[in-house]
Amino acid sequence: MPDPITDPAASPWPRRRAYAELFFISFVMLYFELACIRWFGSTVVFLTFFTNLVLMACFLGMSVGLLTASRRRDFINAVIPLTFLAAALAYGVLWTYNTYGRVTIDVGGQRSPQQIFFGTEVRPSDPSRFVVPIEAVGGVFFALIALIFVGLGQAMGRRFNALPNRVLAYTADVLGSLAGIVAFAAGSWYRLPPLVWFAVGLGLVLVFTTRWRGFQLACLAGLLGIMAFDAYPADDRSETTWSAYYKVGYDKRARMIYVNNIFHQGMLY
Repeated sequence: MPDPITDPAASPWPRRRAYAELFFISFVMLYFELACIRWFGSTVVFLTFFTNLVLMACFLGMSVGLLTASRRRDFINAVIPLTFLAAALAYGVLWTYNTYGRVTIDVGGQRSPQQIFFGTEVRPSDPSRFVVPIEAVGGVFFALIALIFVGLGQAMGRRFNALPNRVLAYTADVLGSLAGIVAFAAGSWYRLPPLVWFAVGLGLVLVFTTRWRGFQLACLAGLLGIMAFDAYPADDRSETTWSAYYKVGYDKRARMIYVNNIFHQGMLY
């Protein structure tokens, strides 16, 4: 029996629905891409200096996903669980770095006076420390983020295959992408926290999933729990604000300001 998604001639979908689905998957892809660039760049230790790594991972995942449009397996079902895994690992890395002072993440070795990554020099080079190169940290998250976007790329490719009119299909794709960019820009303008970003983006992804609905909901709930903890810390000694560009943290006791988890400035009086 022909697949109604991968075989456009056998598709019983109403054409308007196919265009609408392509619009929304394009919306989700751009919206979620921007959310990942901002959140992972601000949470993974020192990845804020290499946010283009997240961008390249998103594009690689999309491209691979488009190439898998004719595969029978639905990779869209892995998007929410993989995002939960990546977010939990990101917080795990941050917690480990903040808790264990002997853990050092090496960013370029600080060998050149012309290339300074402010905040990375706090923990000096010491043979007795456990040193993790930034290449290892970046490589792990590059792979995870790329895998997340494979499912989204596959969903987009299948919708393109279902539409014979390529001009209208690309029009729906571009309009959806632009709408995703505008929606995320508006959320950034109003300083909405990542809890909202991921609730919107992955809530729409949930509509496209085909299996493991209970598991998907559990992973989504766990992910939103991480985002809620990030937005609303358990103690009242610190507070977090998301500006239009950065994550800004304020330690009330020490009267210090952190930007993307890196010390920015302190108040002495």
